[in-house]
Amino acid sequence: MHPRTASLLLLAISGLLQTPSADVTPIGAVGHHIGESVKIFLRLEPDARSELEVCDQHPNEIQCVHLLDAVEKGKRAEISTAVPADLDHPDSSDTYNFVIDGGKLVKITLSVNDVAEVMKTYGKPTTDTVTPHEGASGVKWENRQCVWDTPAGFITLDTDNNPRLQDHRPLLVLESREEHARANPTAATPSPTADSAPR
Repeated sequence: MHPRTASLLLLAISGLLQTPSADVTPIGAVGHHIGESVKIFLRLEPDARSELEVCDQHPNEIQCVHLLDAVEKGKRAEISTAVPADLDHPDSSDTYNFVIDGGKLVKITLSVNDVAEVMKTYGKPTTDTVTPHEGASGVKWENRQCVWDTPAGFITLDTDNNPRLQDHRPLLVLESREEHARANPTAATPSPTADSAPR
C-alpha cells in the first residue's frame, strides 16, 4: 500500500472518534452524514478508498488530481460509489454520488425506491410543492418536490414524472446549507407557509 494511502487510512480510524456538534442534529443517508470528515467518509466507503489507491499510482490523471487535492488539500471533488447489491435488486447498477469540499462531506445524492420510508425517516417536509407541467405534444404530468430545511442543511426529494423519462424514481439530495446556497444562489429559504397539500 502506498505510504500516503496508509497514513490517510490511519487518520480515518482516528477520525471516527470525532462527533458533530451536540446542538445540531446531523442529516444523513446511506450510513453517512453531512459534515462528516473526509477521513470518516473514506473509512466507510471501500470503493472510494480503492479509487484513492489507484490515484496514488496515477496522480497526474485529471480525475486523480481532483480527488487527491480534495483529500489532501481540502479542495472539491465528486465521488460515485456502487450501490451494494441486495436480494430485492440483484442487478442494480445504481450509484451513490457524494461531494466533498473543505475536508468534509457536503452533498449526498441517490435514487429512492421507497418514498414512504423517506417520509418516515425525515418527518413532515418544510415545503411540499406539486407543479403541473405540459410537454410540447400536449401530454400533462405533475412533478413533486419536498424540502426539509434543517439547521444542519437541506434535504430535497424530487419526483419528476415526465413520461419521456425511463426512470421515475425520486431523487434524494442531502446537502449542507453552504452547498445549497452554492447551487441556488438566488433561491430564497423555503417558507413553511408555502406548503401545498401532499399527493
